[in-house]
Amino acid sequence: MILSGDLQAPQVNDLWQRRADWWQNDRLELGAVTTLDSAGLALLVKWAKAALARGATPTLVGASNDFHTLANLYGVASLFHSTPLTTEDS
Repeated sequence: MILSGDLQAPQVNDLWQRRADWWQNDRLELGAVTTLDSAGLALLVKWAKAALARGATPTLVGASNDFHTLANLYGVASLFHSTPLTTEDS
């Protein structure tokens, strides 16, 4: 699943409403996310916990420095496996 654009409160509400479409993915590509706030991080944390609960490894591809900064600040970085975006991923 590829997420793009803003991952802030208004977009999070829309993604939450449509979570049945993407919630079962164990891998999210964030390379095209332009902005991320604490609401976006909270959504990703809920997704990661759901993935962990079903025995999967929640993997983020191409997460930005902003994501890593927020995840470390809130103490949730260890929930995610993060890999860089490569040409094979796009």
